[in-house]
Amino acid sequence: MRRLSLFLTSALLLFSASCAAPPAEDAAPLRSELASDQQEPAPAEPAANATATTLPTVTPLPPPTETHTPLSPATPTETATSTPTPTAALTVTAEPTTAPTATPTATDSAPLPTPTPTPTTTPTATPTSTPIPATVFIRSHTSYPLDSQLVVVGELVNGAPHELFGVRVHATFFDGNGASIASAEALAVFGMLDVERAIPFRIEADVDPESVQRYELTVTFDDASIVEFRELEVSAVTVVERDGRIAVVGRLHNGHETALSSVVVAAAFYDEAGEVVDVVALSIFGETITPGAEYPFEIPLQRVGRAYANLSVQAQGQLSLF
Repeated sequence: MRRLSLFLTSALLLFSASCAAPPAEDAAPLRSELASDQQEPAPAEPAANATATTLPTVTPLPPPTETHTPLSPATPTETATSTPTPTAALTVTAEPTTAPTATPTATDSAPLPTPTPTPTTTPTATPTSTPIPATVFIRSHTSYPLDSQLVVVGELVNGAPHELFGVRVHATFFDGNGASIASAEALAVFGMLDVERAIPFRIEADVDPESVQRYELTVTFDDASIVEFRELEVSAVTVVERDGRIAVVGRLHNGHETALSSVVVAAAFYDEAGEVVDVVALSIFGETITPGAEYPFEIPLQRVGRAYANLSVQAQGQLSLF
């Protein structure tokens, strides 16, 4: 510690000596005096001068710290940049305007259930196209007395997806007490019933017409046949009176490449409502109609005066092998 204080004292002395610019001769003795151990440190006066000299060196340092204080005003400038935030809030207020427009669209979808009543009308149209069951059914029928017999006539329709053969109609007759009093059966006028085609039938029952209260009809048929059938074209149909008799006349044409035999011609008579009122048929046996040939026909009517509005004539024959 003592050496350190001596070192500091000598430094101060050298500093003050340099400021006073003493002669070179005086400086030498001082250095020798410092070298001796008995020499006491210099009085505190030169130290006070030294502190006075050091103070000016330390004082210039604070100004850099004060220069950082003006940086705080920079924060207000940043708050000015935050002013755009209100503009973002305007965009949010624009969203509610779009929301109301969405609500009308919801109300527009609500009336859509109202069109649903319209489909209800369409189902009513469907029953009209479904009178054809997937089998043979009787479309129309009626009965009338003929001498001591009861005649039942009607029309069959094929609702099956394929041709049917040997269609039979069976009739059961009941009296007023519900008892079965008679039955009769007859083949349809044609041997083949084509898909979605109608053919007439006629049953003549040996039963007292006055004792019959009601009758029931059932239909049977075959799905296949060893005989092949073809339809003939019918033209020039008219109702004529000859020698006090009424007949349906017309012409047949075989448009097939094979000859046809066992030809049957049938006429169905309808009232204004389209219901069958009578059926007459003619079988042409022993005659073969060659391909492309024409053949005249005449069907006599047994009863005169049956009221009808229109009539339909059909003809069908079997393929002739000879």
